[in-house]
Amino acid sequence: MNDARALFFARIRILKNSAAGIKNEPVLKTTFIAVLTASFWIVSFFLFYRGLAFFHAIPAVGPVLVDETMYIFFAVLFIMLVLSSLVVCHATFFNAQEVEFLLSKPLDHRAVFFYRFIQSSIYSSWAFLFLGIPFLVAYAIIRNASCWFYLALPGWFILFVILPTATASLLVLPAARFLDYRRARHVFIGTAVVLALAAFWYYRSVIAPAAQEGGDITAFMESFLYHLRILKHPLYPGYWMASSLIEATGGRALASVRYFFVYAATTALALQLNHIAAGRLYYRGWLASRNRSSRPLPPPDAGAVNSLLSIFSVLPRPTAALVIKDIKTFARDFGQWSQFLIYLAILGVYILNLGSVPGSVNNPYWKMIVTFLNFSATSLVLAGFTVRFLFPQISLEGNKIWILGLAPLSFRGLVLQKFFINGIMILLVSELLMTATNIMLETSPGLFFVSCAMTALTAVGLTGLSVGLGALYPNFREENMSRIVSSFGGTLNFITALIYVAVIVLLLAVPYFSYHVHHTVTAGTFRTMLLAAWAGSLAATAAAGLFPLVLGYRKLQRSEF
Repeated sequence: MNDARALFFARIRILKNSAAGIKNEPVLKTTFIAVLTASFWIVSFFLFYRGLAFFHAIPAVGPVLVDETMYIFFAVLFIMLVLSSLVVCHATFFNAQEVEFLLSKPLDHRAVFFYRFIQSSIYSSWAFLFLGIPFLVAYAIIRNASCWFYLALPGWFILFVILPTATASLLVLPAARFLDYRRARHVFIGTAVVLALAAFWYYRSVIAPAAQEGGDITAFMESFLYHLRILKHPLYPGYWMASSLIEATGGRALASVRYFFVYAATTALALQLNHIAAGRLYYRGWLASRNRSSRPLPPPDAGAVNSLLSIFSVLPRPTAALVIKDIKTFARDFGQWSQFLIYLAILGVYILNLGSVPGSVNNPYWKMIVTFLNFSATSLVLAGFTVRFLFPQISLEGNKIWILGLAPLSFRGLVLQKFFINGIMILLVSELLMTATNIMLETSPGLFFVSCAMTALTAVGLTGLSVGLGALYPNFREENMSRIVSSFGGTLNFITALIYVAVIVLLLAVPYFSYHVHHTVTAGTFRTMLLAAWAGSLAATAAAGLFPLVLGYRKLQRSEF
């Protein structure tokens, strides 16, 4: 207990010193960040409120739809937090230099474990803080919740994020102790394939046939809600937390407390199991990971990745070498390729679910809503992908960044290499995704072309934004990608990317809804508005994508390593 207290007090002191350092930052910088964060929360709250109010206004079933939204939110969020915690816990428990320092001191290994456990909970759930708070506040206002609901909201939030981390750590500890890197990779990929095949079978045999029974939105919504009953299973933790909040907004305090204590008791049990597992497996698992990392490596010119060198022969030799190095780093880093597989799984689930949308929806209003929801979802997935994978790339060069300063490659060339290579990959993925989803949704030819072109523009803007801010706010002392993304620069990138996507979607939606749905403008005015939307999108892309790139490589050129 004394060891844990000492570690936590040391961390609190570090945080206080970091907070005190904010006073030395330029006033313009801190003001800009504060205004940007507040604007993001306000806009997010407005969008969530309008969406929930729209569902709530539907006669007879409105309140039920709003509550179903809460069940979906916590069910999906719990799964995503567990997956995110799996990656974060592995890097935080075993790969950090701080762990090596702490385990060399006369400290209880369990104290070190829970010290890193708290950090893992924060790193894996910081995005929930930005998106969850506006959603829950909007839901509470829609349901006319009492004042004590808002006071108890932080307690719900803290309790909710602990259980996914505890679940993930119970999986990571034995895996690190008994599985080496390659075997763990095979187990992870094999499990992902089995789950994907099971989900595909369930979709093809249950959801898809039921979705095709009715051809209108009403039948689709009934089928959709029916098949979501698995998310409301009484043994699912996400159901307990959602039920506690729903009962609280309905004024049923006793039922709310009952669900809250069920979740709290499960969390306490998971923490106790972590305490036992940490005492038996943590230090041994760390030693095993160190022993495996000390095994002799193959020759630097061997392996399948080096065979790709001929593919990049059209590039300058230094650029091709950097590309090969980035591919090797990605393949060897459990945190990167595991998160990449998670993103692929999310895209797969999304595309499969699009197949259940009734294709015979002829109502222009619903047709336009579904099309723009698809464009928004694709853009948001790209935003999350670029923030998670592209922003840390400059920082992952590590404390050996000075070697690149001596190489026959300028920092400007380094940043542009990251931008072009990753931009091509993001562009191909985004266009394939948008083309496939537009075909499944039977989008009109005009909107098909415009959405694909706008997606390409969004991919360029998001790539430039993430690479540029990654160069502008690097952290060469950190090897944990999750901590890099959770830093000030990563948070700024996350907020700016969401604002950029919202601006692009809004610019494109206004002319189309005005002309095709509400019929408030003429054809000539529609074309003028569409040209203005393109001009505004190009300006937003230049500001969000190109400007950070220029600032980023100039920052690196001025730095002394």
